[in-house]
Amino acid sequence: MANADFVPNVEMPNAPILVRPNTARQLRARAEFHAQMANLEAKIKAAEKAQEKAIKNAVKKAAEENARQAAIKNAAKQAEENARREAVNRSKAEATAAKAAARAKREKSNRNIAAAEKAAENAEKAKKAAKKAAENAEKAKKAAENAEKAKKAENAKKAKKAAENAEKAKKAKKLAANAIVKNVDNKLKAIKSNKNITKDLMYKKGRIIYLQATKKVHPNRGGNDGSFKKLGIIFSNFEKFTGHNVKVNQELSNENRPR
Repeated sequence: MANADFVPNVEMPNAPILVRPNTARQLRARAEFHAQMANLEAKIKAAEKAQEKAIKNAVKKAAEENARQAAIKNAAKQAEENARREAVNRSKAEATAAKAAARAKREKSNRNIAAAEKAAENAEKAKKAAKKAAENAEKAKKAAENAEKAKKAENAKKAKKAAENAEKAKKAKKLAANAIVKNVDNKLKAIKSNKNITKDLMYKKGRIIYLQATKKVHPNRGGNDGSFKKLGIIFSNFEKFTGHNVKVNQELSNENRPR
């Protein structure tokens, strides 16, 4: 008598159908299972797209921040250059004033004295301008230091956020891998409970399910070691039940081995 609770493996279109679903409950259970798996895959893809978008935005913001920091540094450098030029001009004006004063003293010429006074006035103006330029340079330097501190704080915040997103993505992948392992376990249990097929046929059906799952949970394919090892233990127990006590790694062929 056919097992009324058996749900055939829908991932084996070419396998012989020994028991067909004949109840609405079986059909509904199969449809719900496929819907759940499709929903899980959609969530995983959405999470991966969101992560890629976040990384691109972070790179773009970093480039903009680097450009802004470069502009601040250039402004500070320009201010320092202006201060240097003002200092040079002040030195030249002071030297000119000293020469004019000496010439006026020698010639005792009112004209030369007036020129010396004018040169001294210009030297005083140059001195004030140089002082102002130095103050501006100091302000620019402090602004650059503050910008650097702000940049470090922002980078630390971004790094923390990126770490949190990476952890969420890691957990999502782990949950997906666990769901695949759980699904394989349920399928193998369903095969073992079917009394209408031989253990050799059970092994062939279960092996196909196992090989398909390893491609999804293998660490090199985005899975994790824990889920992959758990899947191997489940299939090893299934092998013992069917009488095929062969190591899992020896069962993988070159064309089906995950790369």
